[in-house]
Amino acid sequence: MAKELTSKQRRFLKQLSHHLNPMLQMGKEGASPQFIQQLLEQLERHELIKVRILNNCDWSKEAVQTTLTEADITLVQRIGHVLTVYRRSEENPELKLPR
Repeated sequence: MAKELTSKQRRFLKQLSHHLNPMLQMGKEGASPQFIQQLLEQLERHELIKVRILNNCDWSKEAVQTTLTEADITLVQRIGHVLTVYRRSEENPELKLPR
C-alpha cells in the first residue's frame, strides 16, 4: 500500500514539485497496467513527478486514486487535472523526507 504522509512531509513534497511540469499524460485508457508500469519506471528515476489527466480520460478521479494506491504510489496533491505523485526509489533514493 502507498505510504501515508504527514502534513510536514506533504508540504515538503509540494514545495519541491511546484516548479515541475507534468512528465506523463493519462489518456483514454486511464490508469491501465501499461500506464502504471511507465509511471513506476519514471518514479524509480525521479521519485516525485506530475501527471496530467487529459480530458478524454474516462476514469473517475477516485478510481485513479485507488489504482495508484494499490500500485504503492502516494498521491501528494491533486489540482484540477494535474496529480503530483511520490514513491521512494528502491535503488537510488534521493529525497530525504522530514520526520
